[in-house]
Order: sequence, then structure tokens, then C-alpha cells
Amino acid sequence: MNMFKQIMAAGLAFFAISVAAHAQTIGGEVNIDGSRDDVTFIGGELSIRGDIDGDIFAISGNGRIDAVVHGDVQYFGGDIDLSGTVDGSVEIAGGDVNISARIGQDLNAAGGDVTIEGETGGDMHAAGGSVRITVLVGGDLNAAGGDVVIEAGTEVAGESKVVAGHVHYAGAAHGNADIEGGQVTLSGTFDGDVEVRAEEVILLSTARVAGLLTVRSPGEPEIADGAMVGSSDYQIEPFNFGTKHFNDLDFDTDGPWMHGPWNVIGAPFRFLGGAFAGSAFLLGLLAVLLAPRGVAGVAAAFRRRPLSAGVIGFISLAMSPVVVVMVTILLALTVVGALLIPLLWLLYLPILFLAFAFGGVAFGDLIFNRAGNGLGFGMRALSLLVVMAAGFALGVVPGLGAMMGLVLLCVGLGAWILAIGYRPGRDAEPMRASTLKDDNTVTQG
Repeated sequence: MNMFKQIMAAGLAFFAISVAAHAQTIGGEVNIDGSRDDVTFIGGELSIRGDIDGDIFAISGNGRIDAVVHGDVQYFGGDIDLSGTVDGSVEIAGGDVNISARIGQDLNAAGGDVTIEGETGGDMHAAGGSVRITVLVGGDLNAAGGDVVIEAGTEVAGESKVVAGHVHYAGAAHGNADIEGGQVTLSGTFDGDVEVRAEEVILLSTARVAGLLTVRSPGEPEIADGAMVGSSDYQIEPFNFGTKHFNDLDFDTDGPWMHGPWNVIGAPFRFLGGAFAGSAFLLGLLAVLLAPRGVAGVAAAFRRRPLSAGVIGFISLAMSPVVVVMVTILLALTVVGALLIPLLWLLYLPILFLAFAFGGVAFGDLIFNRAGNGLGFGMRALSLLVVMAAGFALGVVPGLGAMMGLVLLCVGLGAWILAIGYRPGRDAEPMRASTLKDDNTVTQG
């Protein structure tokens, strides 16, 4: 682990040093009041205001940007607030994301709670546990999350695609709309066709659908008096094994997917699933034995911010191949660095495997440590065993085991990242760079 951290630190340091004519800062709490160049920041908390003539790239804790940015914004960190104007595109991922800005090009935002207001000239992609949007969207809108609310002030020039547990679309969609969710409520205006797949579909009295409304649901849509629909097409269709209409569905338990080929290939897959879960259990047990405080920190980080851990882990997993390739290129520039490239690639998969084990530790701690007082070695091992056994048991259901494995991996990776610098039992918050003699406060114009 230490070698891998050294490699990543060397790569980030080389990247920061090699970028010429930028406002560069590493570590501490930083306040930037305007810049005639790009702003590159890696460290603690960041606050930016004024006019920024270039781009903003930051990996930090909490961040606040209230500025006129003439380039792009790329921000990855904790809680993030963005306001003002951005002439280029915006890519943000963090814990709680709040955006109230005019954005000239595309907007991509992901976080625990995501709130977006303002205007974007291009496409908008938003994902989170809770997503609330009040935006004039110049292109297409794509949103996903636990709860997604498209407020009445929203206008989408292009197509709308929304997937969530609960969806309320109250805005105006000038293009076609494709919506999927457990419960979908429509109260806005739709100039094009609307296709809805949901367990429950509700049209309020203010809903206006000029085109064809297509509904695929176990139950008929509830259409209030006053709602206007050009034409409709409704078909009974099960939705994700929805619990509300579960008794009305007819499942073929004797179909070929339960027998036939599965009897031939099922046994090897069950064996591999058991070997994978068993190996993850042994790896996690070894981590608990060798680094109990570090493992406790991972569990505590997940307990403090469970949703953020999953989101950050998913984004980090998606970005990890790019990071590995980038670090490989940086290492190849020196003779000593080139010798470390095989080690970097050899450590990549074991680190992901360890993150999977950490996901089991995190969920086990949440289940068996209800009071949050910490677990001893015996209970930690038992909780990890229970989670891995549950994952193996769910693996016999096609797709469900893989889904649980992905959740454990993302949660473990995200909690691991959040746990960096956290010491359980001493401080409930991450260590801050301000504990040094110099708080690195910078004012730059």
C-alpha cells in the first residue's frame, strides 16, 4: 500500500509541477481571488471568487466557487457549491453538490444530494441519491437517482431521460421524454412523445402531453381530471419485480432459465462465486488482523457518509483505468519510474479486490455495530463472514450477485478514500492540513 501511495503522490506532484503558467497549489486551505491563468488545486478546502481567465481543476475537500470562469470547471471533492458563470463545461462529483450558475456548455454532476439551478447551454447529466433540478437546458437532460424532481421552472430543449426510484417531472420538455422509476408523477408540459416504465404512474391535473403517452406498468395510470393527453398506449408489464403489484405477476419458475443450461454451467459458476467470496473474506480478515485501526477507519467513514462513499467509489472505479494509464505515462518519463510500472499494474487488481473486502467490512459494521462503539476482531470477522456468505448466496440469482458485488466494491473503494487521514476514536472529521504550522492560506490575483 505504501509503495502505491508513493507512486500516486509522485505522479500527482509531477503533474502539478509540469503544468506551466498555472495557479498551482497543493494542500492546506486556499482562497483564490481572481486569476489570469488556470487554477490547479490538490489539497484541503478551496474557495474561489472573482474572474478566472482559464480552467479550474481541483481535487479537494469542501469547495466553494463563486466566480466568473472563462474556461471549464472540473472539481472532485467533498461538499461543493458552484455559483456565478462558467463559459465552458462543468464536471463535478462530491458529497453534496449545489449549483446555481449559468453554464455555457455541458454540465455533468454527481453526488449524494444534488441541487441544480440556473442555465446550461449544452447537455446536462445529473446523478445522486436525491436530485432536484430547476434549469434551462439547451440540449438533452439525463438524470438518475433515488429521488429525482424536475421543478416547474425547468425547460429542456432536447430529449429527457430520467431513471429513479421516485420521479416527479413538473418542468417543460420540448423533445421526447423517456422516464423509468418505481413511482412516476407527471405534472409538466411535454411537447413530444412520453414513454413511461414504472410500477405506479400518476398524471396530475396540470399535466399536458401533446404527443403519444406510452405506459408500461403493472397497473393502469392514474390520470387526474384536467390532465390533457394527445393519445395513449397502455400495456400491462411487470416492472423490476415491484412489490406493490407482486401478487398480480405470473412468474415462470419452470422456464429454461431455471433449468437446462444452468444445470450444466451453474456448478462451475457457483464454485467460482464461492472462491471469490472466500478469498475476499480471507483478504479482509488479514487486513483486520494487520491494520485494525485502518479497517475501523474505513468502517467509520462509511457510517458517517454512506451515500457519498458509494458515489465516490463508483466514480473512482470508473476513472481508475484512466488514472493508471496516466501514472504509467508519467513514470515512463524517468528510468527509475519505468521500473515501477510493472508493480503499478500488478497492484491495480489486488487494490480493487481489497476494496471489495472493505465493502464487506463496512456493511458488516453497519449491521453488527448498531451503537457505533467499534467491533473487536471476533465480531469484525463474523460480520465480514456474514456479508460474504450473503453475497455468495445471492450469486445464484442471475445478475443479482454481480450487482451486489459492484455495490460492495464501490462502497469499499469510496469509504477507503474517505478514510484517508481519518483516525477513529480521536476525531470525527478528517485530519486537516491546518494542523501544520503554516495553514498555506493563499490570496492570489
